[in-house]
Amino acid sequence: MSLNRAIRWLIIGVNTLGMAGFLFWLIFSRERIFYTQEGILYFLPFLPFFFVYFYVFRTPPAEEDIDD
Repeated sequence: MSLNRAIRWLIIGVNTLGMAGFLFWLIFSRERIFYTQEGILYFLPFLPFFFVYFYVFRTPPAEEDIDD
């Protein structure tokens, strides 16, 4: 396994553990977040997790042929 691939899997694993931990905390916390309008603020920390997934799973840009 190449170093880039190992680092990619490490990032995916840490990101997944972080998201699962945050979700676990959100589910089992004693606060009732769904009954107030401010409850949506608890879901904002999910956005960076998705940005990491989008970055890791993106396709590399195609090489452009520039003929001068």
